Amino acid sequence: MSARGARAWGLTHREGNPEPSRPRPLARPREARHGRAEPVDWDLTPYFPAFDGAEHRAFRDALERDAAALEGELAALGGVAEGRAGWVAALGRLEDLATRSAHLGSYLHCLASADARDEAVQRENARLARLRAELAKRYARVRAALGAAPETAFEALLAEPALAHAGYFLRRLREEAARRMPAALEELAADLEVTGLAAWSRLYGRISGALEFELAVPGEAPRRVPVSLARSLQGDPRREVRHAALRGANEAWASQADVLAACLNAIAGTRLLLYRRRGVGDFLEPALFDAGITRATLEAMLDAVRARREMPRRYLRHKAGLLGQARLGFEDLEAPLASAPQPRIPYDEARARVESAFGARYPALAALAARAFEGRWIDWSPRPGKRPGGFCSTSPWIGESRIFMTFGGAPGDVSTLAHELGHAFHGALLHGVPSFARRYPMTLAETASTFAEQILNDAALEAPEADRAARLEVLDRRLRDGAAFLLNLPMRFEFERRVYAERAEGELSAGRLCELMVEAQRAWYGDALDPDALDPYFWASKLHFYIAGTTFYNFPYTFGYLFSLGLVARAREEGPAFPARYEALLRDAGRDTAPNVARRHLGVDLEDGAFWHASIDAVEADLARFERELAPDG
Repeated sequence: MSARGARAWGLTHREGNPEPSRPRPLARPREARHGRAEPVDWDLTPYFPAFDGAEHRAFRDALERDAAALEGELAALGGVAEGRAGWVAALGRLEDLATRSAHLGSYLHCLASADARDEAVQRENARLARLRAELAKRYARVRAALGAAPETAFEALLAEPALAHAGYFLRRLREEAARRMPAALEELAADLEVTGLAAWSRLYGRISGALEFELAVPGEAPRRVPVSLARSLQGDPRREVRHAALRGANEAWASQADVLAACLNAIAGTRLLLYRRRGVGDFLEPALFDAGITRATLEAMLDAVRARREMPRRYLRHKAGLLGQARLGFEDLEAPLASAPQPRIPYDEARARVESAFGARYPALAALAARAFEGRWIDWSPRPGKRPGGFCSTSPWIGESRIFMTFGGAPGDVSTLAHELGHAFHGALLHGVPSFARRYPMTLAETASTFAEQILNDAALEAPEADRAARLEVLDRRLRDGAAFLLNLPMRFEFERRVYAERAEGELSAGRLCELMVEAQRAWYGDALDPDALDPYFWASKLHFYIAGTTFYNFPYTFGYLFSLGLVARAREEGPAFPARYEALLRDAGRDTAPNVARRHLGVDLEDGAFWHASIDAVEADLARFERELAPDG
């Protein structure tokens, strides 16, 4: 790291570091329940020694028994005012069930993502869905009781020392009670979710995990590849490869379009029906509630992004010229500047880059990364049956995370690795925090991850060996991120908003979904993209539209990105004083709304567009530097 970079960050604070790494054997475990023996990279044995082994079955069975027992306990309780001690005990047991359920869910999610073809894991996931439906019934009883409690009784409950950490969560449950059906109907809805919302989401996962396409690059022999590799292939420097990847993947998605449209219609339709029965007047209300923000916050952010969207479009026009094209196509959005194939970045080199960047700028994050690499928390190899996408899943029971991604050796894959390690850092900071206090909203969930990416990018940009070409490559990658968060994510939001508006009137065909997708792309990208080279099947390839428990999983990414840019600016200003403030913010993320957390720890008002414009200014500064580097005397 350059001296200038060290002075810019100066983050040497080490309080709150994750516990030291615990090396594990390097042998890679093998899973062969489906008749195929294919290696996986991560070690899941800290969860359970073996899938369907004695420990796994005992944990699951005890969880199911305890969930059933809690039903009787809750049914026997009177109102909150009459039996406060009983409610304190019951809430403690519910919180314990939530922690154990999250542990089991993290384990099964990892297994199902690593091999979508594994039928035994699919059966266990279906069983877990039934358990979660039972837990949803327990929450329904608690919610109803809290909603019916007199204000004085409710406040007395919150004053109990055993619930000192849970005030925000319990207040949210009480608030939700006003938007719920009678208890019997809520219990029915929980039962039906197993064969409704969750089943449609699982179907999407099975289809996407098994889907392959023929990559037909001119001059090369055609080969079958999983759709999970399509995104990485669109980062290839050769346009013919990028074009073949998008075309081939979309042919595969088109072959399943009617089924996927049925999934999306069922998920959206079920939600809209439940909203109507619960008295929710606007389908955005639940998304805002889940995100922990007000409508004013969302509008302030989107207004700022909309007002500044010509800036990322300007970058895309520069990019087209550098690639020798009149305009970019959708397949070119992740293209590198280099016109010739570049060596793929080996995974070990990606690890070294990440550890070096984190070590120089944020030692606590570097310690977490070392623990993740040495503990084999990451499943990164491409292979058949692996689902597309990436995630970090944390078990509050064991205090460890697992990172899932498909590493193809592109620079963007290195950024993804840093991004997911940021999530793992947030999870490590919350180890030992009770379940009711660690349920942070999606808006703040993306803060630590995008902050970690910024650290990686700053390190690459400030490297003393970076020449003009290297600086341009780093700036291009940062601006690609900016274009994604300021154009692509708002485009997804606009598409999803229109889908829900039209689904309220009836079902949407696959063709109509393609039309809405293209319209949203044109609205946000404008003339920066070739109108004949858009991606009509983006709605089919994007997992986030099919997540059962979450709507509008798009604007929180833009929020997290811009919020993290504000944090990066604050880190440069404060130097060594910053990490303590930052880590306190992350620990508090599940204890209040996002605007309140930001106000408490940073002193900023997220309903004021000035904050968002200041963050976008950082992207514009990168673009200005990019343009200076492009100038003949740059």
